[in-house]
Order: sequence, then C-alpha cells, then structure tokens
Amino acid sequence: MKKILSAAALLLSSPAFAATVPDFLDVNEINNAEFVCLPTQHDYTPQEQKYVDQLWQETLVYLEGYAKALTNDVNANCLNSARSIYETAGGVKSMCIMDNRDMRDMVKNIYQVLNNPDKAKQCFSAREEMTWNYSPGGKLVENSEVAQWINRMTFAEFFKTKVTDKAVAKEGAQFAQNFEKMVTGDDIKMPPQFPFDISAKALPNLWASVGWFPMYAEENQRNLRNFTNIRGGYAYAEVMGHWGLLRIDEINGAKVGAEIGMVTQAVDTFYPYHNHAISEIYYTIRQPACINQFKNFAIREDNPLLTTVSETDTQRVVQFDSGMVNEHQMWTNTTPDKDALVYFHQNNIHAFDIDGSCEAKPEEKAIVTVWARSNANDKRNDYGTTLLCESAEHPNTPAKHGEVIQCQLTKVKW
Repeated sequence: MKKILSAAALLLSSPAFAATVPDFLDVNEINNAEFVCLPTQHDYTPQEQKYVDQLWQETLVYLEGYAKALTNDVNANCLNSARSIYETAGGVKSMCIMDNRDMRDMVKNIYQVLNNPDKAKQCFSAREEMTWNYSPGGKLVENSEVAQWINRMTFAEFFKTKVTDKAVAKEGAQFAQNFEKMVTGDDIKMPPQFPFDISAKALPNLWASVGWFPMYAEENQRNLRNFTNIRGGYAYAEVMGHWGLLRIDEINGAKVGAEIGMVTQAVDTFYPYHNHAISEIYYTIRQPACINQFKNFAIREDNPLLTTVSETDTQRVVQFDSGMVNEHQMWTNTTPDKDALVYFHQNNIHAFDIDGSCEAKPEEKAIVTVWARSNANDKRNDYGTTLLCESAEHPNTPAKHGEVIQCQLTKVKW
C-alpha cells in the first residue's frame, strides 16, 4: 500500500510538478529546456481540459517512476543504473543498462519533461482523434471518467468489427473480456527498483485512456508468419513517443527517440522470433504463477550461433537452429524480483514464451510489462517495423520453437 500512496501523493502535487535532478545529469540541460512538439490537438473545453490535466498528471508519475527504476538499483553492482539481461543464447549475459547512450538520452529526456512540465505539456494531448488506438473497455473504462470522455472504440468492438479472421477474433474477444483482470490482479507487482507503483492499479486513468493497439490482429502480409493466439492476445500502448500522448520532436535542438508505454501478452501464447532495427526494453510487472512461466529468448546479430545465408546492401538474412542440443538453456525466466529488465540491442532476435498451464484461470492472465524503445527517431533504420522471422524450411510460415528459423536483419546505418 505504501508504494501506491506515494504515487497518489505525487498526483496531488501542484502544476509545478518537478523531480529532483540527479547528480549524474547536467542541470543546465534539464532546467529551462526548450521543446519542439509534433502536431498536437489543444482545442479543449474547460471540462475537457480537466480530463486532460488528470491524464497529464498520471503521465508525469509514470515517467518519473520509470526513469528512477532504470537508474536506481542498489543491488545491481552498477553505478546509477539497473542491471538488465541483453542476451540468452550461448549463455545469459547482463549489463548495466545505463552504459548505453540511448538509455542515458531517454532518462535525460524524461527529466527534461518532469522539470519543465508547462513547456512539455504543450506537446501533450489525449489523442482522442486517433481512430487506430483502442480502449480496453470493461471495468477499466467504467472506473475512469477520462476514458469515458475520450470514448475510443473498445477492444470488444474492434475484434468484432475490424478483425476478419474468425479464430483471431475469438481469441481477441476473450482477451478483451479479461483485460482488466490481467492488468489489475493481485499478482501485479512492481520490481523493487521502482520507487512507487505505476501500474493500472495506481494510475487507472492512464492505463484506461492511453490508447491501446492490438498490432497483429488485422490481416496483413506479416501475419503469415504469426500465430493465431498471439494475434488475438497481444496489445501495447504508448504514453510518450511519436504515436503516444506526449509527442516531442526535439528538446534543446536534439531529436527525441524515446517511446515509452506498456505491453500485455496473454498466457498460453508464443510471441514468435522477431527483430527490429530499434533498441527496446521491457520491465516485467506481473508475478508469475509458477517457475519458468515467463521466458525470454535473445540473440545478438553478431552471435556465432547465427549463420548468414544471404546479404544485400540493406539486409542480412540469417538462420538459427532452435532445435539444437541444450537450446532450452538459452531462455531466461523473468519475474518482478529476478531478471525483471531486458534490453534488446538493434537487430537482436528475440521471442517470448508465456506458459499458462499453471494458471487456475489462464483466460484471465497475462504477462504485463512497462516497455520502451529508445532511438525511434532514427528513421533511416526501418523505424517502427517489427520483422517476424519465418520457418527456414517453409518460408512465410511461423518459425516454431524447435526448428531452423530464418530472420531478415536490417543493416543499421550509423
């Protein structure tokens, strides 16, 4: 209860919301920062503005909690940094996440927002005009006047009217029906690195109103390489970023690459092997029901276990034998208390295997994470494109665990 109260206390703060600038940041870059916004809607009535203000306050709490968690892990043997897993194939490897320049920039950007809230707020809106962002519906929305005002299409409506694959629509209907239980259950637990709760239990308006995207549900060529249950059982939301509520193009003349939000993936699903040319992180905030329930796989593009089969000026096609001896040891378990944080470098091939066999009511459960991409401003490197791997033997079909998988890696430009 203490952590939730800490978050609630921050919500009661004045509009001059500010966080103490840690000594590893240059206050001259933080105080009086200048912002350039991406196009943002600001035409609100006084009553609507009250809802926007409420959403803004919860956004600030969310961002502060995330920044502090990434930089304040006393047990990590890191300096001003949490420790993260970054590779599991060929031996589990970890690092101090703030050793990465993109992570330092993201944290700096958050503190620039927190300490210049009035300027940053000019880049913020409820994004109620977005027709491809959806509401979880159900009790999350029933308990949020903000979400009711925004009035997005619900998950239930989306899967009923916009998803043509009946099997996916069926999975999605179940996902929609149980979404509130997935993100607010007693097993939602913040890792100890977080100074307070930023889950849906503490920030109900943000989680209900942010705008969720079931990115694999509708028909497209990419989904030939995907599984039905993950297509209907997965959604993410973006709080800050190019597609989020807080849309900042530049701070102090430097492009902002941070995209920060949350992800929900139903249990009994396998998010297939995939890669993208943008770095990405996940923090697990749901306690698993049993050992080995939430498993991550990650292999970097220079790992000798990858075999290059072809190359062009822009792409390298690689294969990995996921049926090799001891491959089962190349996965790591994640819980809020152990290996909660994972960082995927650019072109890291990764997958998530979420078991549901130990759940009493698996239809009501999911892994829940707070998520971010850090260098999404670099549009040279396939910004926003998640590339699903394929079966090497049967191209354009899902790469199943246990067979040779084939992935297309972007040749990243410096």
